[in-house]
Amino acid sequence: MTKKFLGKLHHVDPWETLAKGPREAMASLWEKYLSEVLEASAKSQRLQKLRRSLEKAADYPKIFQDWNDLPVEERARVWQQLIAAAKEQAESARDACVRCGECCERSSPTLLAADLPLFQQEVLTWNEVYTLRAGEQVTDREGKPAVLKEERLKIREVPGSRQCWFYLAATGSCRIYDQRPEQCRRQQCWGEPAPPPRVEELLNRRSLLGQVSEVWDIIEAHEARCASSIILEALEEVAAGRAESGDLLFEALHFDHYLRQMLQRDWGLSQEAAEMLLGRPLPEFLGQHGITPVLNAEGVFELSPRKE
Repeated sequence: MTKKFLGKLHHVDPWETLAKGPREAMASLWEKYLSEVLEASAKSQRLQKLRRSLEKAADYPKIFQDWNDLPVEERARVWQQLIAAAKEQAESARDACVRCGECCERSSPTLLAADLPLFQQEVLTWNEVYTLRAGEQVTDREGKPAVLKEERLKIREVPGSRQCWFYLAATGSCRIYDQRPEQCRRQQCWGEPAPPPRVEELLNRRSLLGQVSEVWDIIEAHEARCASSIILEALEEVAAGRAESGDLLFEALHFDHYLRQMLQRDWGLSQEAAEMLLGRPLPEFLGQHGITPVLNAEGVFELSPRKE
């Protein structure tokens, strides 16, 4: 890694720094100039990717290596070479995705109605998508908690992270980039953030599966017993001392659990595909509200307050 020059020359006229300073002084000025001309934070992945590309094109490694031995006239020439390359790169990438992966590592996309063909073309399958039902607690892109007012379908994340399932961090590439979802296409990390999608733009299970009666009947049966609104109302009733509402919670938990088992056993679906049809398992939803359901050896759920 190139060390930043922190000597006095850095605080005088830049041209004097370039003429008299060592390679570290030149590198510090170069980094500052790049942040300005590429209009990105020095820490952003977008800038780092653009920087690698233009420095390779402008032969920056050799310029840096030779800098201390270059006469003043040659320093001026190669510096102008670097500036020209930076301006050209900035212009060509001004309003374009450079596939830096910054948005891919921050969150997976929410699917929109425009993404329905991706299922028809088998770019997406039930295994790569999960459902967030209305009423679920989520974390937005800024890391703030929120409660969903409407259903969302999302691409899965890499376990233990918020990274999109299709993004390969090791190579900085997307496995479906040419057929990426609409929200990915709307990302603008180089300028003002894209506005959130309108409610009517969101893809939901009815749009995707409403015409498949065998599947839709199961989804409706699950919602009739396990909808977030039903579970939240039962939790409030139990908290108010009406213990009989606890029976509804147990019925919902067991219906949710054994329906998922049936889908995996009889339909051959994966656990991930079941989460697309039914949303995340009910114990996860209850966990958001301080309740830990545990399935005992007899196959019966027991409830206990979550231990902090």
